[in-house]
Amino acid sequence: MEDYNNNQIPEEEEVQKQEEQVPKFRGLYRYVNISVKQLDMIIGLCILVILIVVAIELMDPGFTVNFNSLGGTDVAPQEQMYGELIDAPEPPTREGYTFTGWYRDNACYVPWDLETDTVETDTTLYAGWEKIE
Repeated sequence: MEDYNNNQIPEEEEVQKQEEQVPKFRGLYRYVNISVKQLDMIIGLCILVILIVVAIELMDPGFTVNFNSLGGTDVAPQEQMYGELIDAPEPPTREGYTFTGWYRDNACYVPWDLETDTVETDTTLYAGWEKIE
């Protein structure tokens, strides 16, 4: 092959000139200094990690809220996620006592406010009772 001056162009130089004329567009990969194959592998691993984290979160039932009625009728436990309010359970009954509410401690000094207190861990609430006179 000859150039515009009728000089013979060797095969290697011809290929190199053709490659120089082809625009080098690598899409998003043009901004990074690693191979496309390596970047594809990194992206694939990131997607896999995200899918695993989502699957674990979907399997997590949250926290268990147990209700100890301290001698009253049984109250079913609830599964709640972090930061959620507890659904108000049916109040327990106990012969000779009036139910006064749910408390954080067994001695019934620290009340649990069903309208504002949220679940942060597995929790046991205790029924408060006042003797009927």
